[in-house]
Amino acid sequence: MALLSSDDGGALVRVIAGDLAGHAGPGSTYTPITLAHATLSPGAELTLPWRPEFNALVYALSGKGSVGAARQPLRGGQLAVFGAGDTLTAHADTSQDSHTPALDVLVLGGRPIQESLAWAGPFVMNTEAEVRQAFADFQAGRLGTIPAAH
Repeated sequence: MALLSSDDGGALVRVIAGDLAGHAGPGSTYTPITLAHATLSPGAELTLPWRPEFNALVYALSGKGSVGAARQPLRGGQLAVFGAGDTLTAHADTSQDSHTPALDVLVLGGRPIQESLAWAGPFVMNTEAEVRQAFADFQAGRLGTIPAAH
């Protein structure tokens, strides 16, 4: 996995899939995407170069901070959707909770694939029929188990 840091060393970025600033992650994908996990120390700022043709999302796994030039607040469990641009910015609050000492975020996005979208509950597919099939497969136990039974 490609490991990167911010210029000030306050953020660690793990490139999981795709390419970020010329650094490739080990994950393989069917469409062009970028997926990274970033940990920002209290008070740290992270600005990442971003492909302008990609959508961009930042999901806060834990911690408190803000995103974008307007510094929109972001807390654990929240998702930020970015507009067009060639950079993504995240800031960690200077004060974090004792049980979440840093702002941890997933940064993800990709080239829009312009396919239809249907969803219900946890399932996202292309058609309502595929969503119904996913529910049927889940209820019949065909989606596997955790941990995997071998």
